[in-house]
Amino acid sequence: MTTLPLAAPTDFGDRCFKSALVLVTNACNLRCRHCFVYREETPNRPRDKMDDATVLYQLRVLRDRHGIRSMLFMGGEPMIRRDLVLKAMQLFEQSQIVTNGTYGIPSVPGHLVTVSLDGPPAANDALRGEGVFDKVKKSVHARDPEDGTTVMLQMTITRNNAATVREFVETVTDWPVDGIAFTFYVPRREDDSGLDWRDLQQRDRVLDEIVTLKKTYPQITTNPGALQRMRSDVAIDSTGRHGENCVLKEDMLPLYIGEQGCFERTYCCYGNDVDCSRCGAYAVFNSAYHRSLPDAAA
Repeated sequence: MTTLPLAAPTDFGDRCFKSALVLVTNACNLRCRHCFVYREETPNRPRDKMDDATVLYQLRVLRDRHGIRSMLFMGGEPMIRRDLVLKAMQLFEQSQIVTNGTYGIPSVPGHLVTVSLDGPPAANDALRGEGVFDKVKKSVHARDPEDGTTVMLQMTITRNNAATVREFVETVTDWPVDGIAFTFYVPRREDDSGLDWRDLQQRDRVLDEIVTLKKTYPQITTNPGALQRMRSDVAIDSTGRHGENCVLKEDMLPLYIGEQGCFERTYCCYGNDVDCSRCGAYAVFNSAYHRSLPDAAA
């Protein structure tokens, strides 16, 4: 029996990237209102058109070509292709999984699992679906907290759930996790979701609240220095109007499954139709903060 050669990955040039993210599947069991994957202009229509062998081969080639050390596995819901993810994680020095938590929390000692949960029960389920909060709570409490896996809860803050930040922290403070993190909704251009802040000054109040909460709840891992860079009067310095100042755009290679069953690179990690001038991605501002430190060039 003749085995056909595996398809070579897309040529993204020879530039080095410290890290990358990969959508191992476009399929998901949820349809979260604020999800950036299922937007127009973002390659999200194919469903698992790359088999496991091709994904592993292409990731190995891209790792060596671009010097990728850290990989973030996401979807869709990456745990739909659990076996693939666990194999692919072995290709990289550092790995992170972002999951909705409804398929359980994977045990990956030495690596990070970020579980998305967007507020206390009512606020979360308004965004993620009825009963999702309780499913995630059950998964988190069923895990072995001593298995060596770092597990974080991450709340994506929108204009609709912003008032529940304190309640969320108080609700999950005793859960068996290693920390609580926050990021903010990333709107698309001409966003009509109702989840965004038209005036970023209104978002500033939420930033201040997180900084205050962190003094009482050390489980909050969000960096105050990054939050300061998100403030309305300076946020554009870390992003630019069209992403021209974005450090994350420089350092991370986003890999989405394209129409032809090969990886495509989107404009940014959050897809092709993003409003950089109102970006809420914590990772963008945290990267900018660390780049600004005196010893960053060392």
